[in-house]
Amino acid sequence: MNDVLLFASCFAIVSGLIGMFILYHIYRGVHDSLASASVGSVYNFRYAQPLTGDYERYLAKVVGIRKLEKHEISRLNWSSNYRSYDKIFQRSPTLVTCEMANGDFRQFYAERSDMCRRPAVAGLLFKLGVAHLF
Repeated sequence: MNDVLLFASCFAIVSGLIGMFILYHIYRGVHDSLASASVGSVYNFRYAQPLTGDYERYLAKVVGIRKLEKHEISRLNWSSNYRSYDKIFQRSPTLVTCEMANGDFRQFYAERSDMCRRPAVAGLLFKLGVAHLF
């Protein structure tokens, strides 16, 4: 009976260490930038909402990257009503389309993100379909 308790204790400790290792690599990965992102990679980043100045953290898979030229940005500024009253607001040139963990798609201006990391295990979690748990 003592051997079973010893084995169960060792198994619980090893399982806990593996779980902490996985969580560490999901939230702490290799430092990177969304501006230099590659399609198919998973990134964990903090994104600044320009209207309120608040930050939100995202775990997302990059599915598309678009580099906007100056004339495209000026056309967006001219045709869009979004914050047209705000003279400080500026669009940045890198627009990144991401798939969120719940399956939704969202676009981010790469230059508004910070604390961006490329976790090693997150790509596997997206393939397994369990990334929404984290």
